[in-house]
Amino acid sequence: MTDNNRVKRVVVMVQENHTTDNYFRTLAPYGADVASDWPVQPNPPSADQPHDRHAYYRWLTGQHKATRTQFDTATTLPFYAYLALTGAFLENHCSGFGTNSTPNHLLLVGGQSPTLRNPSRAQPPPLWDMPSVPGLADAAGIGWACYTGSSNYPAGFYQQLNGSENLIPNSHFVADAATGKLPPLVYLWHDSPEDEHPTADVTIGMNKVWESVDAVVTSGGWDETVFLLTWDDWGGWDDHVATPNVEHTPDGVQLAYGPRVPLIMFGGPVKPGIDSRWSNHTGIPRTVMQLLGLPKLGVDRVDNDPGLVDLVDPAVHNPAPPAYGSHINLPAPPQPAPAPKPLPAPPVLSSSPVPPVVLRGGGSLPPPNDVPLTTTKP
Repeated sequence: MTDNNRVKRVVVMVQENHTTDNYFRTLAPYGADVASDWPVQPNPPSADQPHDRHAYYRWLTGQHKATRTQFDTATTLPFYAYLALTGAFLENHCSGFGTNSTPNHLLLVGGQSPTLRNPSRAQPPPLWDMPSVPGLADAAGIGWACYTGSSNYPAGFYQQLNGSENLIPNSHFVADAATGKLPPLVYLWHDSPEDEHPTADVTIGMNKVWESVDAVVTSGGWDETVFLLTWDDWGGWDDHVATPNVEHTPDGVQLAYGPRVPLIMFGGPVKPGIDSRWSNHTGIPRTVMQLLGLPKLGVDRVDNDPGLVDLVDPAVHNPAPPAYGSHINLPAPPQPAPAPKPLPAPPVLSSSPVPPVVLRGGGSLPPPNDVPLTTTKP
């Protein structure tokens, strides 16, 4: 653990397919750098927009207009609005890769992906012998659990995790949390419609997250828990902020960072406020490692990330959020409304080629390049 011995537990919650602009227009009066004048998105959405690597490339190069609509946060997603306004809202957090779900889920667990696409459902699930943060915790004698969706997605793609009794159906999370059975490291995924993947009613997913957080509060664990709530990828929704080009594929196309997606860090000891630094999905496993005192993972993308541990302060004791299902009163926006902070400088001076995938035991796989795009090589 860190020297902050109050943190007994880190819970990483991963939802699906929304950008920061798409979900958090309500934060504009509070000084967040979010669009606030796009058309309001009906809930539930009627379609699942293209959001794979090809769609991302077309969006990046101006050939494709992503869906430029926004949910009414305060009305449709009030618990998320509350968390964003009372916890740390990372307004410039980005998906790890500019593509769709599976690569970004893998980045959240272990900082790498051998693929830039979702595996075919007509084939057996892939199995890769990559290092993972749950595996790192296990080797250090720290308890962990991955509450997964169907087919143990995505934790079951890791050879060192596949078949473990610590891969638990997500339907068990609320009961385990309420009875104080959660280990120090927890990942939580949901199935449709609770994952918010279009065309799901997004309020259903928000309510499931609310119920899950409330279960931790009910057990008395709020003051000792740090939550990291994020969304895997952009889902084909627009966002007005261009993200830094940190890594590119062999065809020269930006891979990292992907588009902005929400990240809210909250819990008893988390310093609240709108945070404007650049961050991305590999910072989440890094933060887990920092909070639990874990050694290096052996993946440079994770080990060299600064993490977000500075947002945890043992002197902070935030009140618990409203009880599940109760009325939510959002804090009043400041007057006058603050201007958004300017975008920070990019974290690197120039983009680097995406590196090979590191395997346990010293082997490697080629850099992910299974979605070739038509462009000029650098």
